[in-house]
Amino acid sequence: MRGKDKVPVFIAETESVEQPKAFAYWRDTVMSAADITPFDPVAPFSASRMVAASAHGTLLRTVSGPIGVDRDMRHIRRDGRDEMSIMLIVAGEGYVEQGDHGTLLRAGDVAFHAMGQPGAAGSRKGYEEIRLVVPRATFLAQVGNTQDVVGRKLGATPARGLLSAYLNAFATSVSSMSEGEAGIAVEGVLHLLRGVLHGRIEPANGELSAEAMRSLALAHIQRRLHEPEFGPNSLAASLRVSRSRLYAAFAGGQGIAATIRDARLDRAHDRIVMMRNTGARIASIMTSCGFTDPATFSRAFRQRFGLSPRDLVAQGAG
Repeated sequence: MRGKDKVPVFIAETESVEQPKAFAYWRDTVMSAADITPFDPVAPFSASRMVAASAHGTLLRTVSGPIGVDRDMRHIRRDGRDEMSIMLIVAGEGYVEQGDHGTLLRAGDVAFHAMGQPGAAGSRKGYEEIRLVVPRATFLAQVGNTQDVVGRKLGATPARGLLSAYLNAFATSVSSMSEGEAGIAVEGVLHLLRGVLHGRIEPANGELSAEAMRSLALAHIQRRLHEPEFGPNSLAASLRVSRSRLYAAFAGGQGIAATIRDARLDRAHDRIVMMRNTGARIASIMTSCGFTDPATFSRAFRQRFGLSPRDLVAQGAG
């Protein structure tokens, strides 16, 4: 009987690939459904993925170094995939941006991504993720309108915690499940998700709230920190909103320009820490984070972290 067949489980990992070729293997073999780029092309890269593909949905558990992922119409036309992903961030942090929504992600967050429309995601520090992928028609029938959730994350509630624990348990035990048991588990995830979402998310056809606009802007900022010319004007143009509406979303805080500057500095700090034991190249890290003037970069870095980039490198050496 079909229900007694074991769910096939496949493992892909870079451990057995020599280091200079590890990222190319991951890009061309495992992540070929999108364009991926490393946040530091020189840093060693490692990743692994478990794939459990049943007739009811595909469950993936991924551990990856820092990457950016972009899926556009080229990929959609090429593979025709029209599925909905439910993503649990187990460790690390990152972002997701799709349609008119986007958000920063941290451990414990549950977010959504539709394979049938363009979108972007990534992590500057590396991440571990559990992802359940189901046909869009299944999601529509059992949960609701996909456009109400794409590019968003669930609020932190006890019900979300229950859903996260369920996804984690599913990923841990799927290798010993039959097809029938996997089908029950997928239905359980969708049933829980429907309960979490019921009455909590407004339809996506209304105007974005200031909070949603801020979340989208923060996710977009993470994608473009490497561009020196990127600033408040280009952010407003990319999001297709007025400067006044964008600035209103950041009212009460430090402002958009300062938010972008601090995000650049945080990324530079992370890269220096990641690479200082293998020979951090400060000039290269500076330019990859969107800075063009060494003196300005060093001064801003010291003001934010209390030490210069070279001092941070020396800490690692010591």
